[in-house]
Formats: sequence, structure tokens, C-alpha cells
Amino acid sequence: MNIKEILRNTRLSPLDAEILLSLAVNVPREYLFTHPEHRLIRSQNVSYKLYVSKRLRGEPIAYITGKKEFYGLEFEVNKNVLIPRPETELLVERALDQLLDTKSQMPDTIIDVGAGSGNIIVSIVKNIPTKTKSRINYYAIDISKKALLAAKKNARKHKVAKYIKFIQSDLLKFAPKNLAGNILITANLPYVSPSLYKKNKNNLKYEPKNALISKKNGLGYYVKFFRQIQQLCTICCVLRVTCYVEISPEQKTELTIIVKKELPSAQIKFFKDLSRKWRIAEISAFVDKKCL
Repeated sequence: MNIKEILRNTRLSPLDAEILLSLAVNVPREYLFTHPEHRLIRSQNVSYKLYVSKRLRGEPIAYITGKKEFYGLEFEVNKNVLIPRPETELLVERALDQLLDTKSQMPDTIIDVGAGSGNIIVSIVKNIPTKTKSRINYYAIDISKKALLAAKKNARKHKVAKYIKFIQSDLLKFAPKNLAGNILITANLPYVSPSLYKKNKNNLKYEPKNALISKKNGLGYYVKFFRQIQQLCTICCVLRVTCYVEISPEQKTELTIIVKKELPSAQIKFFKDLSRKWRIAEISAFVDKKCL
């Protein structure tokens, strides 16, 4: 069969079929439309049928192709990391808005907790002006060694690996005692409750459960995270901590309660995603102490 016939008879959505066919033939998608009479050789047919069968079973396109675009950059992904979501781009956008605001003081350190594929920290570092980039300390944190390997690979791909320290740690447990000054933290921690996961299991079954599920209505990791921030402010010479975290829209009220309990003096703001749903929280905490 030729390209035109394959696309006409596919059981997949047109976009999925085009992506997988271009992968099988190893050509850009545009080639499919400029060469509709191209006939696939046997090995290409075998590859395409394999990809189609995976997709029909529900495997995400990103895992089949091994790639996912995020914030204008292409990231390599595998089954050890969560697939970057479009809504997470808002987290990067808000962090960069503060970083590039001339009225705001530049942070001394940026920490990405739960780095996964590295999509957040790499996108941030990539978009900071070169003259400013080297003045900041960057950390990519994940409890999964395999996830950190993926993050390192993507950092190398986008030529920012030399700026970032990759550390295996349980959230902020790693934090060095010499951490000081203004700290910016990004965190897209697991926030799917066990009950919600069961309802959406067919859509999520291919992604790592430990990157999705959290107890306490999906906010268990955030409770631990904010407690660690409080400890960080106590033992380190930190003057200000600004966090950008991603949540599920229905968690807005409960997250506010958690923040007020764990970080009583913190200020919290929420931002909506493109679907007009509450998605990102900005938490700012000033530390009232002098560093000698």
C-alpha cells in the first residue's frame, strides 16, 4: 500500500496516523502529503503496524515516538517519566515572568522538585538570558534515578546540562545547609488521588504510577513538601522562598488550607490554565531573620 491508501484506511485519528506513519518511514510529516504515492517497503509496513497496534491498545503517542514537545522544545520521554502536559507550560511561564521581571530580585537558586523528564527546569534555564544564567544555582531533584537519567539527557540535548546539578532525593531532603538568599522552587508533584486514578486508569495506565498518585486527596506530597520548606527556612540562611506548584483545579481550597497551616506567613495566588481552570499556585514566604 502507498501512503495515501494507508492514511485513508486507518483506524486511528488522522493526526495519530500521520505521526506514526512518518515515524515508520522515517520522514517528516510533510513528506506524507508531498509523496502520497510512496509505497512502503516491508520493514516500514511492519513498523507501522506495530505502532498502530500499540496506539489502539491505548499507549500514548509520546511513548511510541519517544518524544514530546513542551514550551517550544522537544523532549525525549520514556515510561520512567510522566509525559509533559500543555497545562504545565503555565508553571514555566509564571516562573519565567518573575525571573525576567526587572522589578524582582533575581533568585540565587532555582530548584525543580520532581524533575521527571527535565521539561520544567530545562525550559526555564533555556529561556534565561546567557549573561544572567551563570549567576544562578540550579538543582533538578527526583527520587527516581531513571527519571534523573532522562532529565540529564534532555538537558544535554538542549545544551544546559552544565548549569544544572541533578540530585536523587525525597523532595527537598537533599537541601544543603549553605543554601542562602532568595530561592525559587518549581514543583509538579503527584497530585492524583487514588480514587481519581481508578476512574481514569485506562488513560493513565502507561505512565509511572509513582509520578501520578498521592494520598490525602492527592495532596500528600505537597503537605510533606511545604513542611520541608518550613524546615529549609529554619536551618538555612534563606531570605525568601517563592514556589510555583501545579494542582488539580478542585484542590485549590484544600491547598490553601495546607499552605496556611505549614507556612502561616506565606502569601498564595492562583492562576488559571487555558481551559480557565485553576492550575498553578504561587506561594511566597519571607523569612524574618538576619544571616550572619
